[in-house]
Amino acid sequence: MGAYDDDDGAVKISKSQLFIGGISIVLCSLLVLSRSNGTLACSNPGDFDIGAYREAALANTPPNIIECAGAEAGGSQELCHLPRDERYGAIGQKGITLWMTGLSGSGKSTIAGALEERLVLEHGKVVQMLDGDNVRTGLNRDLGFSPSDRAESVRRVGELACLFNAGGVITLVTLVSPYRADRDAAKARHGDMGLKFLEVYMNVDIDVVQARDPKGLYAKVKAGEITSFTGMSEDAPYEMPLHPDIDLPNNEMTIDESVDMLMEILTLEGVLVGN
Repeated sequence: MGAYDDDDGAVKISKSQLFIGGISIVLCSLLVLSRSNGTLACSNPGDFDIGAYREAALANTPPNIIECAGAEAGGSQELCHLPRDERYGAIGQKGITLWMTGLSGSGKSTIAGALEERLVLEHGKVVQMLDGDNVRTGLNRDLGFSPSDRAESVRRVGELACLFNAGGVITLVTLVSPYRADRDAAKARHGDMGLKFLEVYMNVDIDVVQARDPKGLYAKVKAGEITSFTGMSEDAPYEMPLHPDIDLPNNEMTIDESVDMLMEILTLEGVLVGN
C-alpha cells in the first residue's frame, strides 16, 4: 500500500494519481500544445509536472485584479467591503487564524474542536474550523500527498482562512502542514492583508503520538502497510516550527488546560470583543 493522508483520515494516494493522470492528457494537449507553436511537447502524460505548471500559473497571475473602481491597481480592496471596524463592532468579535500544526495524533483536531465548542456555546462566537477531513473531501479532493500537492493544499486553506478571518470569524486550521516554507507563506499572506495569524505548534514527541495512534495509522506503518507517512519516512519529513507563536505541549496538559491556554491568548489578542 502507498501513502496515506496523515492529516485526518486514511486516503490512498492512488486515487489522486488516477485523477491527475486523467487530466494530464487534457493539460498536455491543450496547455503545453498552445505554448509550443503547435508541436506536442508532452509525449507521455506521466511526465507532466502539475506542480511546476501550478507554480508557473500562480506566478503569472495578474497582480492588478480589482474588485471595484475605487481600488487602484494592485492596491487595497478594503473600499469594496464593509470596513472591518464597523463589521467587528456589529458582530462583537474580531477575526484571527490559529494555525495548528503538528504530527498526526498530536491533538490538533481534538483541541480545536474543544476550543470551538467553548467559543460557540459558552461565548456565542462565530468560529470556522478548517480540518484535514473537511478540506480533503471538497476543496482539496484533487490533491495527493506529494510536496507540491501539500504546498497547494496549504496555500488553498491559507487563502480560505484569510477570507473567514477578514470577515471577523475566529478561524481554526488543523493541518499537519509539514513544510515550514508553506506555513510561513500562509502567515505572510495573512500579514499582507493585515490579518491576525498565530502558529500553534502541537509540541508532542513522536513516541507519544505513536502511543495515542487514534486511527491506527502508526500501527499500519510499523506493519509495512503504509510506506510513506509524515514523521516516519525519509520521503515525508515533518519540519517543526522554529519560532511558533504558541508552543502547546499538550501531552503534559489536559484538553481543558489546553483550551484554557488558547482562550487566554485569544482574550489578550482582543478578538473576543468587537471594538
